[in-house]
Amino acid sequence: MTDPAAPALAHLPPPTRLRRNLVFGTIGAAVVLGWVGDALWGSLIDRSPLTLLLLNAKPRYQLLTVNELSPWVFYPVALVRLLITKPLVWLVGAWYGPRTVGWIESRSERSGRSIRWVQKHFPRYGWIIMLITTSNPICLLAGSVGYPLIWLMVWALIGTTVRLMAVDFVGGALSDQIDWFVSWVVDHRVLVVALSITVVLVGVWWQRRQGTSPLDELASLEEGVEETAEESATETADPEVEG
Repeated sequence: MTDPAAPALAHLPPPTRLRRNLVFGTIGAAVVLGWVGDALWGSLIDRSPLTLLLLNAKPRYQLLTVNELSPWVFYPVALVRLLITKPLVWLVGAWYGPRTVGWIESRSERSGRSIRWVQKHFPRYGWIIMLITTSNPICLLAGSVGYPLIWLMVWALIGTTVRLMAVDFVGGALSDQIDWFVSWVVDHRVLVVALSITVVLVGVWWQRRQGTSPLDELASLEEGVEETAEESATETADPEVEG
């Protein structure tokens, strides 16, 4: 079956510095909010589950909050938090085209093989891939090949909703166990929060030291595509003259 929204193979013009900084800055802010949620989840789990979900909508926090929030709150908030950066990542791919794929390939041999496989099968099976996952590399790839943003968001919305429904089902089946765990966290809140903050700080420090934190990846992407764009512009403006 051919993807009903086949890539248009059209790219957006390069962004202004302000637009680029706003997009990368917003993505970076979402990463930092996720860290805050990881650090403070033990303090928020019973006091403000909605705030926790807004900060970080990882599956484990979905499971811990699904029984505390009405479906009319849980689903919209989780969907917004999970989908909010996807158009921005797609936009980066649409701005810089194949250069973003080249950046993904340069990160590691394994990621290079994976993205090449996805790129090869994207025109035919892209919609299935995006139903399964709309991770940042997939959103970058979709933007780089000119895949329509509206269809990316349709598949992301459907796939994410199905996964949230699965969490809702599991949360209902394990409600007693979840309630017990939340009660245990509340009884040991100071210890849990202290450990969580320590784990987040040490993890971020270690990732920054290795250059593998999400913010490092974001900075690397920005620098990589900008450097390639500048080189391309220089080559176009000053072509080699043959004698």
